[in-house]
Amino acid sequence: MGSTMHDAISPHSVAWHAARFLRGRRSGLLALLLVWALLFAGGPHQVQAAGTAPNGPGYSSIWAPSNKAFLGTAANTVSDVWFTGFNGIISEVFFPTADTANTTDLQFLIGDSGHTWVDEEKVATTSSVQLYNAHSLAWQVTNTAKSGRYRITKIIYTDPARNSLIQQVTFTALSGTLANYLLYVLYNPAIHNAGNNNTSSTQSYNGRTMLVTTDSSGNYASALAASIPYVSGMTSSGFVGVNDGWTDLKASSNCGSTSCPDYTMTYTYSLASNGNTAQMGLLDLSNGGSINTSTATSLTFNLVLSFGQTSGSTSATTVAEQTLNATLSDTSNMLATYVAQWNSFDNSLTSPPAVGSSTAIQQARQQEYYLAANVLKASQDKQTGAFVAGLGVPWGDTNGDSDAGYHLVWERDMYKIASALIVAGDRADALRAVQWAFNTQQQSDGHFPQNSYVNGTPYWNGIQMDEQAFPIILAWKLGVTDNSTFVNHIKKAADYILNNGPRTGQERWEENAGYSPSTIAAEIAGLLCAADIARINGDTTDQTRYTNAADYYQGMVQNWTFTTTGPLGGGYYFERIDGNGNPNDGASLTIANGGGTYDERTIVDAGFLELVRLGVMPADSPYITLSLPVVDATLKETINGYPYWFRYNHDGYGEHSDGSNYNGTGIGRLWPVLTAERGIYTVAAGGDADLYLSALMAAANSSGMIPEQIWDVAAPSGYTPGTPTKSMNPLNWAMGEYIVLLFSQANHRVMDLPSITYSRYVTNAYQPHSGWVVDYDPNQLHPGKALTIYYNGWLASHTHVYIRWGENGWQHIPPDAALVKRNDGFWQVTISVPTDATQINFAFHDDANNWDNNGGGNWNVPITA
Repeated sequence: MGSTMHDAISPHSVAWHAARFLRGRRSGLLALLLVWALLFAGGPHQVQAAGTAPNGPGYSSIWAPSNKAFLGTAANTVSDVWFTGFNGIISEVFFPTADTANTTDLQFLIGDSGHTWVDEEKVATTSSVQLYNAHSLAWQVTNTAKSGRYRITKIIYTDPARNSLIQQVTFTALSGTLANYLLYVLYNPAIHNAGNNNTSSTQSYNGRTMLVTTDSSGNYASALAASIPYVSGMTSSGFVGVNDGWTDLKASSNCGSTSCPDYTMTYTYSLASNGNTAQMGLLDLSNGGSINTSTATSLTFNLVLSFGQTSGSTSATTVAEQTLNATLSDTSNMLATYVAQWNSFDNSLTSPPAVGSSTAIQQARQQEYYLAANVLKASQDKQTGAFVAGLGVPWGDTNGDSDAGYHLVWERDMYKIASALIVAGDRADALRAVQWAFNTQQQSDGHFPQNSYVNGTPYWNGIQMDEQAFPIILAWKLGVTDNSTFVNHIKKAADYILNNGPRTGQERWEENAGYSPSTIAAEIAGLLCAADIARINGDTTDQTRYTNAADYYQGMVQNWTFTTTGPLGGGYYFERIDGNGNPNDGASLTIANGGGTYDERTIVDAGFLELVRLGVMPADSPYITLSLPVVDATLKETINGYPYWFRYNHDGYGEHSDGSNYNGTGIGRLWPVLTAERGIYTVAAGGDADLYLSALMAAANSSGMIPEQIWDVAAPSGYTPGTPTKSMNPLNWAMGEYIVLLFSQANHRVMDLPSITYSRYVTNAYQPHSGWVVDYDPNQLHPGKALTIYYNGWLASHTHVYIRWGENGWQHIPPDAALVKRNDGFWQVTISVPTDATQINFAFHDDANNWDNNGGGNWNVPITA
């Protein structure tokens, strides 16, 4: 995306040379311990004596760009390695858990034997990426030099039996022969989520040269090895931007009256301790003299990056040796096993429906379905069952060790992922996720943290009330209703909602506190599911408590979040969030990320659609239908005929106007996941969501990855509207929504909707009697209930209708409340029956103060205790 420029000594990108403060060094004692760990790690090896790299620790470590073209892992629980890639090269590789990154990138540098030029693979080539097999996450990547000189083809997968990433590489000289080229491998490690305190060395293991890196603790290591040797003595470990291999090749020499790069590897450091290190090795294209490079134009070899401990049978060097030996004996069998395991998973899924106007469209959508399901499967931690939100860091190329990115677990994202997999027929992985949520992430008081690592340790400690509800809903969907789970987990979570809701510390955008339509929708569904699980366990007391609370929230959500005095559209619509539950008071709302401060009635989002998605409101509710045109007028853009939406107006979570990365402020861009949500709502409303499916696929990159954000029509120069921005791609939430939308469109119903809420609040909701002037549900005529009053009197044809009401003979009269008009001709409004009420008194009027007061007697309705 956009133009890329590289500094003369940049090891990977301009961002490596961004002005950054260098991290402090560890103590000398720790450095000695790290060296000792390297000297004695991994069995029969020795550090090659070629000196120690000076002048560490190097430039501050950063992560890779987040627009991933490919990702994968073995479809088993044996191999604990996940890989990602961009621009044709490897980016973050995760081990031993899906939340633990160990690399920034791994690529080739290509030069000529005459030392007159050197290319950086990710910049100097044009990359094409495709699945090696349509039903696996093995990838074929072809990188062709823009100069036309060479081509690099890779088949990328992981060893299904070990913790190794494998690249089956074919280097082809398109001009000349292999003798004309020098091929270097360049590796920037970031072991165990940290790139600033690594120690790297060249080691010999059973006669094979390996590039080894350990983390600051000396407990975790990587080992990079190839099936062809490195040129003797031509490996080096250095500090990024100081004396790493790329800096070395680009170093200046005297070219007469000027200086210029000499394109020559002169550093051969055997050790670089305690810093941001990079390792490089010159590969022997003659394969130890067995290939005549003067005539040969192509060479195929395996490049293996392995992970493990620093010593013993599980050391990284041991694992690398085992994987290389296995590939040398039968590479095709290892790849076939990897593919077969993915094929088996895909075969276990529900077959995708044929949706679309042509066979080609149907097939493309079916292929996207399998990709989406596989990406979700690949985002599950192997040992715990937790799903991370994304395998990467948004704007990773300007973020470092302190930013854990999206490879963390949010209950909201995990609910969306698990729900999509249930739709796809994978209940087993969804079940593992909910069991992890209760047994690992849930805190002792019953709440779930904002997000966490896969071991349950909170990363951010915000309280998001929808995340308290989603595990309950997921448990109900999966039938996890046993007494132990109910008593020890579900009851605690439901009680937490009762004691702390409906107000949330943060809504789903993780930025503001208050009353949020989307949050309250989840709370209602969670409480009703908890009530049903209580019923199953014979706990009628909690069943009643949770049901009553759900009913009250459902009746009052619009009173807390739907303004009838708004300055947008017709003035009647859901706000994004309301600070105090009074949506008509015009209180101030401060937008995060430098968005500014505004009247909260002017800030909208489409989160209210969750009320329909979760079965809390019918799709034709006037509260919904009145809000949609306001959202569209404020947030919608059409790109190439496809509809997309911003999260909310004045969003600051995105790149700046010049395209530079988000750094705490910026401009929020369009979110494809909102297109999916609108499509799912369209299905709920009885419409055709085909356009929204096409829009989702149009937003994906060339590999089919659906991103968090795409560029809007005001994209900066050099960027194309409708294509992925530099935030997260793929966003697992978006990939999951594609699955739900595809099946919902095919089946003409929302496939992940909790049937229990839909049955209570839509199918069996109270309907006013035709011909009645005033109606209400008698079951709501109790203190503390939310009472919905329906009106169809002589004012019903007027533009606006209001209610004035009081209790016990017109006492405690609140401000008049506006009614909304339904499709059946009735107007409706909900009031909260006071706990001391024995009678409710009310009458209606319009804007001109014309009154319908029941012939002068008003309506006086008795309340039953």
